[in-house]
Amino acid sequence: MKSLLPSLFIVLILASCGSKAKTCTDTLWVKDFGICIAEGWEQVPDATLKEEGVPIETVAAFHRTEERGGQRDNIVVSVESLPGTVSPLAYSEANIAVIEAIPDYALLEKNEVKIDGKVTILHVFTARPVADLPVRRFYQLSLVKGTSGYTFTGTLPFSTDDASEDAITDMLLSVTMEKKEE
Repeated sequence: MKSLLPSLFIVLILASCGSKAKTCTDTLWVKDFGICIAEGWEQVPDATLKEEGVPIETVAAFHRTEERGGQRDNIVVSVESLPGTVSPLAYSEANIAVIEAIPDYALLEKNEVKIDGKVTILHVFTARPVADLPVRRFYQLSLVKGTSGYTFTGTLPFSTDDASEDAITDMLLSVTMEKKEE
């Protein structure tokens, strides 16, 4: 039994170091950013965005190919011009302050994360942005490139499963503003 303890200890350490499998592997470049799209997700064509009348600041959208409860999980990317140079963290904090005023807002998590070596916040919350729709769960990440502020907002149902949450989180944390030379 004494000789098994070191082996068991090593197995436990290795098991605790393991991480969940990523839900995506290939980065898709859209305009100024790259994002890894999870299996079962696709980019919404620009023509569809125009047909749906999305705001002009929306530069891209991605959604799950399957509907759930009449809606699709999605990520919408918007961009705005900034008055000057702003850190991703300051831009994220400003966006969070605006979001906190939305009806039925409730903070679930605020985690500092690094994207391209710069600190920002992954802001997870619930809210009812449209009066006649149910409260939804949102995952928001704000980044800066030059004097442009990008906000990536993922949306899931209020109650969701771990796989959907992992997919949307993996996609958001895969975002990059730095295209690597091949």
